[in-house]
Amino acid sequence: MGKKLITILFLLAVVTGLFYLFIKISTKSGSSNLNLLSPIQKATEQVKSRFGKTINVLLIGTDTSIARRNRGQRGFNTDSLILVSINTETKRVLLTSVPRDLWINGNKINALYTVYDDKTLIDAFEKITGHKIDGYIRVDFDQFEWIINAFGGVPATVLNTFTDNQFPNRNDNGAITVTFTQGDETMDGERALTFARSRKGNNGEGSDLMRAKRQHLILQAMVKGVSQPASQFWPMVISDFYNALINQGISTTLSLEDATYLWNFYKDRDKYTVESFVIGDKYIYYPGMYPQSEYRAWVFVPRDSTFEQLHKDIQAKLDGTYVEPTP
Repeated sequence: MGKKLITILFLLAVVTGLFYLFIKISTKSGSSNLNLLSPIQKATEQVKSRFGKTINVLLIGTDTSIARRNRGQRGFNTDSLILVSINTETKRVLLTSVPRDLWINGNKINALYTVYDDKTLIDAFEKITGHKIDGYIRVDFDQFEWIINAFGGVPATVLNTFTDNQFPNRNDNGAITVTFTQGDETMDGERALTFARSRKGNNGEGSDLMRAKRQHLILQAMVKGVSQPASQFWPMVISDFYNALINQGISTTLSLEDATYLWNFYKDRDKYTVESFVIGDKYIYYPGMYPQSEYRAWVFVPRDSTFEQLHKDIQAKLDGTYVEPTP
């Protein structure tokens, strides 16, 4: 062999040896996997470690809009509250809604965000569900409509035909009649918002609990809608989508890195089972005019202030072990 070739082989042997030594040292220190990852992979692993096996994101819908604020609305209620829980091991998603009139933390739950702050609302949800909230997303009427329209509408399923003769018009100075017919319907933003807000319909649809179930249907329709050819965000570039939401004034505690990690689950969406869960009279009841309220409101109160049974049932639903009790 020539001297030049021998030198090259020697250098390769040294480099290989050093690389092997680096791996051995890193393995002993427990950091080899992270050290050898790309910057994007490192960020993903760090985000994953923050969430754990169950991911919990609170969706907050407020009863405000530009038009309402221009007409003098000062505060707002968080009338739509849905906890999206994803068990990444059992491949189960649970959509949990809490009635807006539930009394907790010194007020009705839909007033906590405005009267106190987001921490008080998060604390309430953690007490109710027994799950740590990883982040939240808050939208108002206008932002909700914008998202639906940006997806090119959403393919929703109407489970029951109903008519609401008391739905508030756009100016909140009168009522209009709206009707939904059982079956599949592609809804634009205004139509989807009406479907999600209506609570005075006939045929068993005239309650906050039924309204919450319809909101879950819209969420499931949005999962389908984002990848439609008509969606302005498809094919998805998550950074563009995230920045568009922020530019619309949508409030969230989730970072772009969080959103990127969560988006990775979209490709496996057909592997997940989705369950709708609205907390009802098994866990809460109406006591009448509640004396602990300064304004003596009609509210729900928990049957068990610790929510122990509810915690067990939520976990069982996520684990896939829940058994419906015999009446």
